[in-house]
Amino acid sequence: MAITYDLHTHSAYSTDSETPIKEQIESARKHGLSGICLTDHMDYDFPADMAESQDTPPFIFDDISYQKELSCYRSQYPDLWIGTGVECGLQPAAPTLSKITKLTENTNWDFIIGSVHLINGKDPYYPIYWEGKDPVVCVRTYFETMLDCLTRFSDFDSLGHMDYIVRYAPKEYHYNPLDFQEITDEIMKLLIRRDIALEINSSGLFSTSSCENPHFDLLKRYEELGGEMITIGSDAHIPERIASGFSVLEQHIKKTGLRQYVTYHSRHPVFHDL
Repeated sequence: MAITYDLHTHSAYSTDSETPIKEQIESARKHGLSGICLTDHMDYDFPADMAESQDTPPFIFDDISYQKELSCYRSQYPDLWIGTGVECGLQPAAPTLSKITKLTENTNWDFIIGSVHLINGKDPYYPIYWEGKDPVVCVRTYFETMLDCLTRFSDFDSLGHMDYIVRYAPKEYHYNPLDFQEITDEIMKLLIRRDIALEINSSGLFSTSSCENPHFDLLKRYEELGGEMITIGSDAHIPERIASGFSVLEQHIKKTGLRQYVTYHSRHPVFHDL
């Protein structure tokens, strides 16, 4: 079976997207998907000076209005499963994690992604993050931050784009996941112990790194460590990217020996054969 659910998508509720929810849903139908989950960004305490727009607090949205709108579309599109999700930006600071905890206590979510977008208050998306720094140190610090977050907080369903940072690394840097195996093993073992899935995100295929997140070697290692729960998402911010790269992901996933992926309904995993 092909991958028929896209569990990581964004709409205009996210600061970095202008796409109406309806357009993402229509694109999912066009691509023949069985379901789509909207997972807009909720990055509490994201530095305002790093946002492209200063009009509103970056990466914060009205989750009540969001869920109401999604509920309306469910009745309009009965042939498509439309999940209510959110992508929470993890930071190790206690005040940030307290805000996320309050959000995740809402029982109306189908699916919650936990992602690390900031390292010491800086987003590696911006070139200034890398200026004058050793890329190896930058990537290692990112994984250290991720492990710190996971040690402190675990109320989410899937770890988003595990090596997100390499999408934006300097072109001359050659990323080798084995350079960080000690810490990435710790991260994946912790996910497995806590029954948190590992997301396979196709958007990296279209970045300068030209590989999914996490890298195939990390995915293979996850299976070797006993990992079985993976979610799949395009990270689409525009309709054209819904389910993009899924055929490539399916081939890579099967090469590891994994034969299932999971979706989440009311935060309970449902397994699907590949």
